[in-house]
Amino acid sequence: MANPTGTGNPFSIVFSGREPEITKLSNAVALLREMLDKEPNPKQQELWARALRNFGEAQLAEAFNWVSLTSKGWPTLGDITECIFDAEFAADLRWLLRNLARHGAEWKERPAVYGDRWRKPGAHMDDWQPGKLLEEAQCSPPISDRLETALRTISAGNTHDGLHILSRHPAIKSNTLAGDEAAKVKFQIERDFKAAWLMARRRELGGSL
Repeated sequence: MANPTGTGNPFSIVFSGREPEITKLSNAVALLREMLDKEPNPKQQELWARALRNFGEAQLAEAFNWVSLTSKGWPTLGDITECIFDAEFAADLRWLLRNLARHGAEWKERPAVYGDRWRKPGAHMDDWQPGKLLEEAQCSPPISDRLETALRTISAGNTHDGLHILSRHPAIKSNTLAGDEAAKVKFQIERDFKAAWLMARRRELGGSL
């Protein structure tokens, strides 16, 4: 199917319209059925539209496009939401690991970083000039309710214990694991944290998915 906008994603056209959200969702389901060579099903369009209305339009456009390109049969609602959840989890995990590397498992302010002190020519031995500011101090950012819930889930109710568990991830610079051991730890941490994250995410949606 030709895409006049040149984005490569025909569902972006559907979700960029000015129709009500529920109508755009229904149109996306109809387009998916057309692309997968399925007969129209207005009832299914209505049901899927109501089930997916709590997700962002950009997320839905990406998920519908991915499913249209990878499905060999008719997908389920779970195939759509799985794409969205996987992308959300990857973004949340990147954010958490990046900030753990900056602020540590104690989630403390990161102090400012200065260059080496220096002396003016002819100055006394103890007459040092402060080094150039290389990096401003950084306060530790607030953790979202979703991540707080996931961190407490993997640590029997304590956010900071959860941060300590995540700080063992090989992506953290202070972690010295390598090779097979690093891969094993990475797999275990991400598996357990994703399970906890999914529980928190589904709770946000009222436990309906």
